[in-house]
Amino acid sequence: MNKFLQQNLLPISVFITGACVLIIEIVAVRVLSPHYGNTIFTVSSVISVILAALSIGYYVGGKFADRHPSLQWFFGIILISGLLVLVFHFFSLVILPILSISLSLTSGPLISSLLLFLVPALLLGTLSPYAIKLQSLQVPEQGVGSVSGKIFFWSTLGSIIGSLLAGFVLIPNFGINHIFIATGGALFFLGFIPLTVFYFNKKTLTQSLFAVVILTLGIVFAVQQTKGDVLYSKDGIYEKITIYDGVFGGRPTRFFKQDRSGSGAMFLDSDDPTNLVYEYTKYYALYKAFKPDVQNALVIGGGAYSIPKAILSELPNATVDVSEIEPSLFGLAKEYFGVKDNSNLYNYTEDGRRLLRDSNKKYDLIFSDVYYSLFSIPAHFTTQEFFTIAKEKLSDSGVFIANLIGDLSRQQPSLIFSEIKTFQSVFPNSYFFAVETPKKTGSQNIIFVGYNSNKKINLSVTSILQNKNPIISSLRNKIINLERFDLSPYPILTDDYSPVEYLTAKVLQRTFREKPFIDGNEMLAVIGQQLSYGPRHMSTSGHESVQKFLVSEMKEQTNKVITQSWSYAGTDGNTHKLTNIIGRLYPMQARRIILATHYDSKRLADKDRSHNDQPVPGANDSASGVAVLVELARILGSSHVIPSVGIDIVFFDGEEGDINQDGDYSNWKPLGSGYFAERLSELYGSKKPVSALVIDMVCDKDLRIYKEQSSVQNARAQVDSFWNIAKKVDNQIFQDKVKQSIQDDHTPLNQAGIPSFLLIDFEYPPYHTTGDTLDKCSAKSLETVARAVFEYVYSTH
Repeated sequence: MNKFLQQNLLPISVFITGACVLIIEIVAVRVLSPHYGNTIFTVSSVISVILAALSIGYYVGGKFADRHPSLQWFFGIILISGLLVLVFHFFSLVILPILSISLSLTSGPLISSLLLFLVPALLLGTLSPYAIKLQSLQVPEQGVGSVSGKIFFWSTLGSIIGSLLAGFVLIPNFGINHIFIATGGALFFLGFIPLTVFYFNKKTLTQSLFAVVILTLGIVFAVQQTKGDVLYSKDGIYEKITIYDGVFGGRPTRFFKQDRSGSGAMFLDSDDPTNLVYEYTKYYALYKAFKPDVQNALVIGGGAYSIPKAILSELPNATVDVSEIEPSLFGLAKEYFGVKDNSNLYNYTEDGRRLLRDSNKKYDLIFSDVYYSLFSIPAHFTTQEFFTIAKEKLSDSGVFIANLIGDLSRQQPSLIFSEIKTFQSVFPNSYFFAVETPKKTGSQNIIFVGYNSNKKINLSVTSILQNKNPIISSLRNKIINLERFDLSPYPILTDDYSPVEYLTAKVLQRTFREKPFIDGNEMLAVIGQQLSYGPRHMSTSGHESVQKFLVSEMKEQTNKVITQSWSYAGTDGNTHKLTNIIGRLYPMQARRIILATHYDSKRLADKDRSHNDQPVPGANDSASGVAVLVELARILGSSHVIPSVGIDIVFFDGEEGDINQDGDYSNWKPLGSGYFAERLSELYGSKKPVSALVIDMVCDKDLRIYKEQSSVQNARAQVDSFWNIAKKVDNQIFQDKVKQSIQDDHTPLNQAGIPSFLLIDFEYPPYHTTGDTLDKCSAKSLETVARAVFEYVYSTH
């Protein structure tokens, strides 16, 4: 080996391997993004695994170099690492589509990174200490410090060049598969050539070369197999772009996909630009209800450019600016999605927020639909500061419309409720529409509308209800009534704090997990919402809040809502307003049953020795029955199978009795159910309900429900019928034994001639104490009770 090679072969080698490490690290994010999203979890996982692999490699490489200081081993490791880069990339093409289905968006990137990138990066990590050892032996006149500095200089410089090369050259111009093949090949031949020239036997090297050829062909074949009838497939600067033809709703359709997410589509059998494929895109038409005289519009996120096309077809004299950060999309939209040159259409390859910030224009309409892979919205488009910029760029009476994907689950944390709270802080006059239905707790498109005007839009006027556009005419059924929800626990998102990837991951976890038909976790969240209102006994703010919640919820989930309000003169000398709330399902059914509970909580914890002057939180005693009935209203109201009886879901007020009735129960009587029972004819005429089921205290983790004595005496047939069903659901929770007689809301109903029975676990240690809190409740217990009641309803004739 000549002197130049002796002094520079190792530095050149670590320069190249250092570049390869950074190329692998950056491109690894793009490998995982189509499956897990381009999120902080993906980026953090890749960086952590690569750093862990390098640190282990440094340690192992140093030890190994001391024992086997050989150039043959050094270049052999490089050759093997190149082979493994190709092997693991081939595995990624095969296993990632399968693996990503079963792994979450948080743990999936970490597990996949460990499986695919740890070993090659570990081997590459052994090379720097190995090179230091070998260089010290070959050039002994140089000190260890000088040799170490030289090796780390070239290795780090290689990493810098590799990072720049990946971001500015490779990803914009070559596909991920080509980059991995080239990187694996470069490493292989960096090891192969010195071994061939100086050291190794030809047979082994020929076999390894054959392996590289086979792996490369395998990768190419695997890629070709996934393409199918794809018209275009290439890695863009930000995501992988795929355009292909297929079918949607029985119609021939061209689809545009970024990573795994469908980002646009066009019907191939229609030339009408307003004949849009995806339902959420049709909400661009909301400008007709808010600002029909649009002159200047901005669309943030071009995608397949369906919305700019639709706006220009309806408003040919309007100017439409489009902000699309992916440079190739505008050209692809022209080539594949029928976008034509138009002097009123201006495309800006620029970040939408930056464009808004720097623009001097005022827009009548801004439509924001900004996503990168797998439902991930860029954090800087979710914050109070972004919405403030958008509002500042709106004309008077201008409208800002944004599409977000999330759910209306009350389970925390929540992307949508955090966003709603953030949006309202900037747009006091705002509206929110569920593209599918506000009843749904699962993931769907939610349309945000901010109106730069004090004028309120009445969605019940004739011009809206009879509008020819079905999106406009259906708005009343799509609007989200925020009185159903408590937004106080959710944070306002700012540029300083906007954990969007985490919130999105939680949404997708709830979306993709196996969700029970009746959701105990959702019921726990309803209990939590009630507790957030504070004490809920008569004449408190919490009492009023829970009333508003229940009225709004029943308006959404049932066919008709009736309230019974009256004044009650309490023994405290004050007059209190009490209200029963009735949600009617299937009101045309003459035969009806009642499902009832109470929503007021106990004023004082009379059974709490240490805190008997404090209110009872009422997680079990009050909130649990409400949670079960709210969930049943959702399930029964959306059921496609109509039961043979109509259902009245009744929330009684004043079950805890008089305001001063704390500890002394000698004169106790439930107020709301008594008032209801005295006025049955107002609701039912001469035909009373066939039965009533009252639910109270049913979320205990150690739930045991026995037959209540007065229920058996007054409604034996109904009790027997229910228990036959309930024991099949869970024979541990529902016990055959008859226990004590309890006065509750079923008592006045029985006295009024309605066979009524009570479901209660009265053996609950925190009863009427400050310990009646959410942590005592069980999702399983709530699910079991709700399921038993649901099946009982459908068995009633």
